[in-house]
Amino acid sequence: MKKFKYLYLLLLGIVCGLAFSACSYEDDDYDEPSFKVLNPELSFDGTGGVQTINVQADAQPTASVIEGADWCSVAYKDQAAGTYNFDVTVAASQEDEVTTATVRIIQGYSRKDVTITRAKKGAVVTPDVPPADMNKTAMEVAQLMYPGWNLGNTLEGGDSKNLWKNAGIETETVWQNAKTTQALIDAVKAAGFKSVRIPCSWVMGHITDAEKCTIDPAWMKRVKEVVDYCIKDGLYVIINQHWDGGWIEHNGMTANADIKTTKAQLTKIWTQIADNFKTYDEHLLFAGMNEPGVGAGEGDIIGVADMSNRIAEYEQTFIEAVRATGGNNAKRVLIVQGPNTDIDKFVANNYMSKIHDSATDRLMVEVHFYDPYQFTDLSEDKDWGKYYLYWGKNNTNGSEAGRTADAKYNEDYVEAQMKKMKTNFFDKGYPVLIGEFGANQRLAIGKDAVHDASVKDYYKAVVTSAINNGCVPMAWDTNGGLPSMTIFNRAGASVSNTNMLESITAGVAAAKWPAK
Repeated sequence: MKKFKYLYLLLLGIVCGLAFSACSYEDDDYDEPSFKVLNPELSFDGTGGVQTINVQADAQPTASVIEGADWCSVAYKDQAAGTYNFDVTVAASQEDEVTTATVRIIQGYSRKDVTITRAKKGAVVTPDVPPADMNKTAMEVAQLMYPGWNLGNTLEGGDSKNLWKNAGIETETVWQNAKTTQALIDAVKAAGFKSVRIPCSWVMGHITDAEKCTIDPAWMKRVKEVVDYCIKDGLYVIINQHWDGGWIEHNGMTANADIKTTKAQLTKIWTQIADNFKTYDEHLLFAGMNEPGVGAGEGDIIGVADMSNRIAEYEQTFIEAVRATGGNNAKRVLIVQGPNTDIDKFVANNYMSKIHDSATDRLMVEVHFYDPYQFTDLSEDKDWGKYYLYWGKNNTNGSEAGRTADAKYNEDYVEAQMKKMKTNFFDKGYPVLIGEFGANQRLAIGKDAVHDASVKDYYKAVVTSAINNGCVPMAWDTNGGLPSMTIFNRAGASVSNTNMLESITAGVAAAKWPAK
């Protein structure tokens, strides 16, 4: 009887042990696809600050600090599209060495640990920059940049009512709903992109002193953070002065514009930007404007010929302001834009003869490509024409009548336009940036096979023709719902439109950069 009782207790102990093991938390290596920390490491300056942990999960996880709670705290922030966000707050360091903390994220029986690293007292964290120098020409840099991707509707967001005012760093999510993360840029890199264009506003909502044109330090810091995400991944990155409320791209192009004052303001703006980035290597490029002569503003814009001269004057001011700051800016690759960044207007005005640079072979030119507009971006029917669902030689049999783009804008047209840029710029020593291109996915993938094929054929055609003619194609991405040119789900740091991405990849594979 005693022997039986002993065996019973032993068996009971084994069963309980197994049950306890089954109910315990899995370790950090447990591969649960629905539970993922998008940024498992955060690095802070010695001054501390706040950063966000992004977690993909089926339900809201919990978060707590298990090491370093005396200087680190974590709190739930919000969620969007299955991504839960937690703010990590780190106090300024009083230590003479690097300190670390651990935040544990738990969902159900799974856990993930996030490492928090804080630099020593007063120290600033700098990104790991791939070995490089400033000796590559614009042509050599361009060959390393394709394909490119736009962080659209993000750091250029804002309201023109805030010209020469400060609206704070929250403008990043005014035009779309996701704050940019390292995880997103990692996803862009993993998808095969080699460069990122970051449209930026400065005058619209980020000026603390209008007379001095002083840029908000907090905004400059945020722009640098996003640039650093790209630099860390070895990507080339472009920052510009985008539409920026139209202060120069429209208002500066009118007959009654105060050109002298505008140039003085432009000098102050670009001097600050250039000074803050003067130690960055060749992976960072500056673009003077976005689409000069396009966009809402005050007054009527002057004619194209006069506007070409006006833009050249402003671009010359931009170049001289950047070069004057010295350091790596003396040889940094700079990008200039022609009238409306329109290919035909750019070609027609002998534009580059009006611009001079103290650095040799360090200029690129930029155009944008959204032809035909009725297929790529027209959102609704107008009295002058309909929006199109179908495009390309092989996609003329769409089910919706009257929704097919004119054949004169098919693949041959794309090739002809890119060829103009090669003949007029690349062959003369200026590589070309197709700073924006894209076409709206109007219907959910799978709903209309001919529309899907049209989008895919368009992206492939533009990418292939661009590269074959010495142009770097950069896809526009707005992080929006249909219809849109959205490639990535930013909150989830994942690909949301395989039509576009697969076609960009195929376009690169089919192309060959021309010999110079």
